[in-house]
Amino acid sequence: MRMSMRPPCATVGVVWILLAAWLAAGAGLHAASGREAAAAALFAGPVPTFEITVAPDDADRLRHEPRSYVPAEVRVDGVRYTRVGIHLKGAAGSFRDFDDRPALTLNFDKFVKGQRCSGLEKLHLNNSAQDDSLTSEFLASRLHREAGVPTALSGHARVRLNGRDLGVYVLKEGYDAFFLRRQFPSGNPAPGNLYDGGFLQDVDARLERDTGKGPADHSDLRALRRAATTPVAKRGASLEQVLDVDRFLTCLAIQALTDDWDGYGRNRNNYRIYFDPVSGRAVFIPHGMDQLFADPGAPVNPDWQGLIARRVLEVPEFRDRYGRKLTNLLERQFTWQWMSNHLALVEAQLLPVLAGNSSEQHPSWSREFRKQSNRIAARIRNVRRQLGLPPDAALAAMQSAPMPPEPLTGWHPRPQQGAAILDERTEDGRRTLHLEARRRGTVASYRTSQVLPPGEYVLEGLARTKSLTVAPGMPGRGAGLRISGADRQQSLSGDTDWTPLHYEFELEDDAEVEFVLEIRADRGEAWFDLDALRLRRR
Repeated sequence: MRMSMRPPCATVGVVWILLAAWLAAGAGLHAASGREAAAAALFAGPVPTFEITVAPDDADRLRHEPRSYVPAEVRVDGVRYTRVGIHLKGAAGSFRDFDDRPALTLNFDKFVKGQRCSGLEKLHLNNSAQDDSLTSEFLASRLHREAGVPTALSGHARVRLNGRDLGVYVLKEGYDAFFLRRQFPSGNPAPGNLYDGGFLQDVDARLERDTGKGPADHSDLRALRRAATTPVAKRGASLEQVLDVDRFLTCLAIQALTDDWDGYGRNRNNYRIYFDPVSGRAVFIPHGMDQLFADPGAPVNPDWQGLIARRVLEVPEFRDRYGRKLTNLLERQFTWQWMSNHLALVEAQLLPVLAGNSSEQHPSWSREFRKQSNRIAARIRNVRRQLGLPPDAALAAMQSAPMPPEPLTGWHPRPQQGAAILDERTEDGRRTLHLEARRRGTVASYRTSQVLPPGEYVLEGLARTKSLTVAPGMPGRGAGLRISGADRQQSLSGDTDWTPLHYEFELEDDAEVEFVLEIRADRGEAWFDLDALRLRRR
């Protein structure tokens, strides 16, 4: 099984071969001009450090007017940029105040025309508040670009703001004229319109035009809407004239495979639309891809909410093409080999940076990275079953390999009723999780979770108790371990020396399993040896 070990292709050689190939290909860029090569290197090389200094008066302005640009000094790996425009960014789930861990937009030529950072005028520093693994945007942007769907370059950066070390952020390029010239190299000096989908707006809203020299009256958007509402018999031909259907179907397929519930297809969110002046067709550009893989069992034919998504997939020919897109992606990119190689690249880049970070980001990131890896593997297995495809070869080989006992980490306390003390402490020279009941009917636990594939498992531990008093007939009384939703198989009470504990369970399908260490008692204490808490496959 070995789902939470380092991805199987994560050798140093493979990582740097991948990195070299990615750089050689220009990270999806076209002809490698100096400006384009500089942009590629910023995202593919060692994680850069952004040191941002905002004057006190300007910091106060950001506290009260977070979307207003103010000037700041920015140093990127020691290179100094003056009067860089900066403002706070983020929507309901990711916005944080200036004095917290804010997401930031940096516009290098806002106040100093022509100023660029690694060839780029605009960059975003996303706090990844909704993805502690720091992987979703990185993986999704590469999936889209390799499949021919334009989207922003994505990487990572370490951020310091007015002397505060904010840890590792997700680094993204901005959508501007340089992005459009690179993705649509037509040589046309008059770029088409680029619209921002805004927050939960569809194409029938009056979308904001970010840039472009196309029609100023939104007639391009109206033409797209008209084609989408044409009777089904004629809709395919109408849509082909105004929409890049192939790239749109690819985008929907990737959103379905990655369970991107907050993109255009399912939530009318996190997208831009560009009208290519050469082809005259609309191209959907995804972004904000930070909430992926939450449900490994999500359907690959979900309830599409986006108007264009619904109308496109009502056309039988397009529906068939969508199905072929899913299969093609599962054979070419959405494989465990591809995903684990790219996860390994993230790990190789971030571990040295996070290890030197004094905050708690490193241990929490390691746990979330492992969980994300497991969720991705579960998702690949599930979608292949949905489509009637044979198991992924790399996953099948990994699942059949022996699984040595694996430490469980990331335990968090949960007092449930009564009065309890829950803390970490050293007992008999061991690192332990300590639970103490201070009142009758106390229930308290430590919990952690992990996504697991089908199989038979054993949760193992080592515990001792002191004066652990339980009332007769109290359900699940004493101290022990189990998984959430099930009863314990062993219990300790009274005074016991260090005692081995185990809990056996079986999964018929991929599932996120919550592990529980608990006491149910009136008085007394229990200790669980942290280093003895392990999971193995039976």
